[in-house]
Amino acid sequence: MGIQHPNDTANQHYVSQVEQRLNSLNPNAAPENQRIYCHTLVDRETFAISLDSAKGRLISKTLALRDLFSFDVIPTGALRLNFETLFQQYEANMETNTSSLLRKLDGGSTDLKREILEIFVAKFMNFLRNPFSVEKVLNTVGDLLRFEPTDPDLLAQYKAVLTGRKPHQAHLCAQLGIDPERYRMWLAALFMMMLQPIPGGPNFMESTVKAVFERPSGFPMVCVYRYGGEHADKRCLLSDRGFSNPLPQEPHLSFSFNLTSTAFIIYLFAAIHELNLPFKPPPGVLELYRTRQKQVRVIPFTNDLAALARYNQNVVYQCHHAVYSSSQSVYGVQVK
Repeated sequence: MGIQHPNDTANQHYVSQVEQRLNSLNPNAAPENQRIYCHTLVDRETFAISLDSAKGRLISKTLALRDLFSFDVIPTGALRLNFETLFQQYEANMETNTSSLLRKLDGGSTDLKREILEIFVAKFMNFLRNPFSVEKVLNTVGDLLRFEPTDPDLLAQYKAVLTGRKPHQAHLCAQLGIDPERYRMWLAALFMMMLQPIPGGPNFMESTVKAVFERPSGFPMVCVYRYGGEHADKRCLLSDRGFSNPLPQEPHLSFSFNLTSTAFIIYLFAAIHELNLPFKPPPGVLELYRTRQKQVRVIPFTNDLAALARYNQNVVYQCHHAVYSSSQSVYGVQVK
């Protein structure tokens, strides 16, 4: 990974415009005119939200903060160093992968591995770069900060992340309620997760995702929920955190993500020995399973309204302070 080329992008999205546009209230408008409805959290316990504006918000200015990922702002002019180019590499195929996944499911295809993996990598990146999840990110990947790059050029880039000019830092940290030192550590963790230990190989983020999918005792499963026909008016919320945990009380690692305004996806990474199987496996079967290459099971659902209500309620309960939608009304929650 090379240092980012200076650019003038100060308005930096932590939930990509691509994902917001898949939830646009006016999807046929020109990109610069597309909007999305914002609902502010009122009460987590009763899943109550309030519509901000009947006009919605411009996507180009929503779920973004000025210089959030800028680690060195050049004193003269408008240029800065940030992670924008790296982020855009993952955002670029988000819409294509989402459309391809849904189209293949329509056709009954089971060849879904690329889309399932690439969507998860891009969504996992959203978790890492979300300013409302700084502590969770540091608790998850902060151990990487015990190390430094050994390559002199990469080390110099890493030092720039830590010590670069950040005139926005005090205001931004006050706005987010983040300690300045934690903010710098978070930027450093982002740098390290994007680092390629071997040139041309996967970076640490991609290796982390690969390990989750391929752990020996793992039983990865993906559920895709879609809404259409008589329920085409039902909408799936988009969280200001970019994700939610569908099974917060369970031991399994799980994530749910918005795919489009009418689809969401759940990734469940159970361990084979944790599954509540209706029978006891024969001796040696679990050990044999651990040695085999893991296959991701993809299960599609259509118009499961109970699942949609649970999903939307989880998004509201776990958001930071707002959720987003292509509709003013939201199934399963109260809109005041």
